[in-house]
Amino acid sequence: MAGALRADRPALRHRLTVSASSVPEAVEALRAAAPAVPPVPDEPPKVAFLLPGGGTQYVGMGSGLYRENDVYRDTVDRCSAILRPALGSDLRTALFEEMEPGSTAAFLALFVTEYALARTLMEDGVRPDALIGHSLGEYTAACLAGVMEIDEALPVVAERIRLIASSGGATVGIAASADTVLPLLGEGLSLAAVNSPVACTVAGDTGAVGRLEAELTRRDVPFRRLRMPAAAHSHVLDPILESFAGHLGTLTLRPPRIPYVTNVTGDWATDAQATEVGHWVDHTRRTVRFADGITALWERERPVLVEIGPGDSLTKLARAQLDGEGPVTVTTMRHAKAQAADGFVLAEALGRLWSAGVDAALPHVPRPPRGAGQVPLPGYAFERHRHWIDAPGACAPQESGTRPEAPAPGGGTGLAPRPRLATAHVAPSTPRERAVADLWEESLGIGGIGVHDNFFDLGGDSMRAVLLVGRLRQKGVLDVPAASLLAAPTVAGLLAADGPAQGAVAGPGTLAPLLPLRPEGGRRPLFCVHPGAGVSWRYSGLLPHLGTDQPVFGLQAAGLDGAGQPAGDAREMVEGYLDLVRTVQPSGPYRLLGWSYGGFVAHAMACALQERGEEVELLALLDAPLPQESAHDPGTAERQVAGVLSRVAGLPAGADGPPAVEDVLDRVGEAHAAGSSPVSRDEAASIAAVMRNNLRIAPEFTPSLFHGDVLFFSATRDLVPAADAGDLSLAAGKADSWRPYVRGAFEDHAVPCGHYDMTEPGPIARIGEVVAKALRPASG
Repeated sequence: MAGALRADRPALRHRLTVSASSVPEAVEALRAAAPAVPPVPDEPPKVAFLLPGGGTQYVGMGSGLYRENDVYRDTVDRCSAILRPALGSDLRTALFEEMEPGSTAAFLALFVTEYALARTLMEDGVRPDALIGHSLGEYTAACLAGVMEIDEALPVVAERIRLIASSGGATVGIAASADTVLPLLGEGLSLAAVNSPVACTVAGDTGAVGRLEAELTRRDVPFRRLRMPAAAHSHVLDPILESFAGHLGTLTLRPPRIPYVTNVTGDWATDAQATEVGHWVDHTRRTVRFADGITALWERERPVLVEIGPGDSLTKLARAQLDGEGPVTVTTMRHAKAQAADGFVLAEALGRLWSAGVDAALPHVPRPPRGAGQVPLPGYAFERHRHWIDAPGACAPQESGTRPEAPAPGGGTGLAPRPRLATAHVAPSTPRERAVADLWEESLGIGGIGVHDNFFDLGGDSMRAVLLVGRLRQKGVLDVPAASLLAAPTVAGLLAADGPAQGAVAGPGTLAPLLPLRPEGGRRPLFCVHPGAGVSWRYSGLLPHLGTDQPVFGLQAAGLDGAGQPAGDAREMVEGYLDLVRTVQPSGPYRLLGWSYGGFVAHAMACALQERGEEVELLALLDAPLPQESAHDPGTAERQVAGVLSRVAGLPAGADGPPAVEDVLDRVGEAHAAGSSPVSRDEAASIAAVMRNNLRIAPEFTPSLFHGDVLFFSATRDLVPAADAGDLSLAAGKADSWRPYVRGAFEDHAVPCGHYDMTEPGPIARIGEVVAKALRPASG
């Protein structure tokens, strides 16, 4: 079809494209409602590339394009070679294997991803008429515009990232206008970015940022602490600016060949600005005027806005700034937690660009010799409608092949129709599902959302998650933290996080001993044993990878929900969990999985089941330590409790480790009030009490011999700091220590992450793929 449109057919104003890998998929896509695109204007539309700054990067971004696209792969390889002397390592390791979120390599990976993706689109014929970057993204824009050469720019960008990180500080994103936030900025704080009428960023000294967050919590203003412990675009950088200017002096700066908007003024960059070192120093120090920049871009060009990089954070900000203007926006790479293939997302982007009038986006397709395999078709579709006037009382015959048309999801509501997803649409079937889905639709501006649709595939992000859970709470529908939505990003998953479905065997609440992560399905269930903190919510990340017919239950520590007492010893814990398992599945074969502490508990449960003649067909241990020969040390345990609670709430640990447990609990309470902690202070206190007990009885678990195969998953990135020296979970050689206690195949799968990161999206996807394959051969 693309070939015919290039060679034989005129390009009409009303256009629609679908991407598909098979004929049935294409038929389904054509029948589904498509996102509305306005008619092509009389004049070809301009194209603007939007280039994000840090925060959207993730391990594996662009990996599909690297495998499949020569231009993309060659660009990444070239940039990696340029950066090897500056990094001392291969950037592709950070891109595709392991990445420290706030590291120099992580930000350089994002820069290179954007540059390679832009070059790929330009090679395909989509050339930008204008550019705008956000913070670091302006350097990518400068390279594309010809202001900087990529081989000179990359080492300077690496030094910029290092200098900013070395300055310390903190940054917080706030869902409020700059006018609302400015009166709250006291000493030690700077307005770092103005992103839209309802979004800005503040950076500064860590203590000052913490005090601001407390005030925002008091005023019920949503906010989110950014993960990188640094304060770009603030006074904190003043001591390093002179040094950075020296590095900028190594660049040969040229006037831009493609116009771009600069963050410094929020207006078009002049030749003098683009070629002045002082301007680039100001760019690092001064407020990012992104909202003003979008206005300037729109007023001159009214372009199609194409986000170059993961997700759609900048196009969302642009739509907010241009409210009422209806800009056409295009995303070119999936969000970290979305599931679509990279090649599919890029094909969809090219199709949307062509639909908007960018004719060059239509793929080049080799044409067969004229007349070979071609069938003449009419230039329009015949509409099969009868226009015969029947006699009064006559009944018109039913025409062959016709069927009543169902209303498109979202039709008539003012909402955009549901996009085509990899997930089959399952409509809400209960009043509670409908109430949650209604607020999802309102928040995302999309109609017809199904209960298994991924929040991130629908265009959600972490800030929208904060706002959505706030709306759910205000409307009295659900009272859950934003982290629950991030961990279980579907309507069904969010309802499961709030409590078991009606009729499930567990008690109420997310802290019940039996947590039905997915109670339905026709196969034998998988039971996932909690790690040391006693909660099993993080296993929800396995669900998309195991298939919709695989039931999954989490086993959580007794005492969390206040309905019972923690286990008195190891035997009582094992017996209690086996009783829970039998309420769901009275007899085997059984499937068990455990992460960390849960791994050695799962092994003990498997051995106990075999002693009673039951079959265990799957035992999977996720970086589980061997507990024997370890003595319980209350001081070490207290540090572990504080560390785990800090990780649960997303709180940064200091150089000397986390603060005291009571201090962490206070900070958890503040974070929960802001919607960014998965637990309240009281719930965190229950977790602390249960974890102390779990650590107390851990040395009692003396492994027996398991007769069967074991899947083991080893975290490969742990370095044990002094503060964590007593943490068995961070010990080396865990897989080898288990081999004497397994009589069967022992498969050790390396997972490029830290021990406490195994249930993050990237690692859990790798684990889920292996576990899913192990589950498939079984018939049940």
